[in-house]
Amino acid sequence: MPKYIELSEDESWAIDLMVRHTYAESGSVIGQGLLLKVMNLILEFEDRRGTPTSPVALPMAVTEEECWALDHQVRCDLTINNKNVGRGLLVKVFRTLTAFANERDATSGVAWLDDLTARLPGNDGGDPRDGHDGSGPSGRPGGGNRLDGSHDSPGDKDDGASPPLPRSK
Repeated sequence: MPKYIELSEDESWAIDLMVRHTYAESGSVIGQGLLLKVMNLILEFEDRRGTPTSPVALPMAVTEEECWALDHQVRCDLTINNKNVGRGLLVKVFRTLTAFANERDATSGVAWLDDLTARLPGNDGGDPRDGHDGSGPSGRPGGGNRLDGSHDSPGDKDDGASPPLPRSK
């Protein structure tokens, strides 16, 4: 799913300058599609120049592959119209790439947890979010009555940590 980056006119011209229409990533040419998007932004800036609705920035939908292309092609010291736009543009690209990665990690993390839950002994295949978390009869981790009839107490717990160090007087 694409994400959006707000680009100024100078940033749009920077992309037009740096990205070639033949740029390919992972075997597919993505430079041409990216440049068509940028051309549309530049034309929009031109059409609305000097009007009361003249924009400072416009949104552009980008894919993760296009963001990687921008990261590869744009230099941080790129200057357009005597303004350094490379660094600001790259920061926007970095934020977008991070959002793509976080989204991917969150999705794979949920799938991984669901897979682990399905492997738990005694799992009937039901939804782990249906109120039973498998943490014992009391519903809280390690708490409540044990299966052997005894109760938890603070002294019963062995968490594997070393005993406390003796205090000096």
